[in-house]
Amino acid sequence: MNDQVWNPSENYDEQESGEGSGIRVNGSFVSIEAGSSFASTVTETAKTAGLGKFRVFMDGEEVKPSEAPDVFTENMQLDLRPYDVAG
Repeated sequence: MNDQVWNPSENYDEQESGEGSGIRVNGSFVSIEAGSSFASTVTETAKTAGLGKFRVFMDGEEVKPSEAPDVFTENMQLDLRPYDVAG
């Protein structure tokens, strides 16, 4: 099992629609401009949303930090989910 998780490191504008590139987190859709840095945008959005450790999903598949693309592309949409540690 690979235990890679994201750790947040800016403010974001919430939109009600899920159109275009963006991130769904805590029931809201955050619009992201294509060409934005993937890793820094994801971690900044998570931090603003109050997530400590979290998982990133794209098209239902988890994206590990080591597998992340460099930038957001047109119409790329992600889901951020809290990372739950069983124990």
